[in-house]
Amino acid sequence: MQGIQDIWQELSDKYHFTSSLSEKILKELYQAYTHKKRHYHNINHIEDLLKQVQVFEKQLIDIDTIYFATLFHDFIYDVLKNDNEAKSALYAQKVLGQLNLDTALISKVKNYILATQKHIYTENDTDLQFFLDIDLAILASEPNRYQLYTQQIRKEYSIYPDFLYNSGRKKALLSFLERERIFYFYKQDYEIRARENIENEIFILTKKS
Repeated sequence: MQGIQDIWQELSDKYHFTSSLSEKILKELYQAYTHKKRHYHNINHIEDLLKQVQVFEKQLIDIDTIYFATLFHDFIYDVLKNDNEAKSALYAQKVLGQLNLDTALISKVKNYILATQKHIYTENDTDLQFFLDIDLAILASEPNRYQLYTQQIRKEYSIYPDFLYNSGRKKALLSFLERERIFYFYKQDYEIRARENIENEIFILTKKS
């Protein structure tokens, strides 16, 4: 499977990016995703998503949009802010504009990134459904991996005391359970596992309260 550097190089070659600007942006991506405060939303998360894109590439329509959106969607990540997705989308818009990509493609990438704020699905856009599903796929991971994920998220929010974090985390998790569906592209087994993991985490958080 190809990682960030390989995927970026393929996109750079395909769209004829100037080497100096291409290298500058790749460096910025690495710097963002390897920051010491990134415990989950880091380079491993991005490369996990890129792997999923490669697995399902034959079922996708506009794979380049998904690649660009994946690469930039968590570029800005500050737990004290609630506009990370918007800022990441603006960053993507800026750098893709500098690379002289088509405005329609840039707009689509921006909208995909913005959609990760609330993970609202568009029924007639299966690519967007897939992109949002892979971003949430960790919710359907095996119990041990899910437990590691919860620990990583807690580290990212370590600035908050337990009583604040637990309350906010439970609210976020309950919002997923209240949905008719969490996943649209992935199959029912993802839905079942995700709900089981979320319910177990809520139970644990409740015991800590």
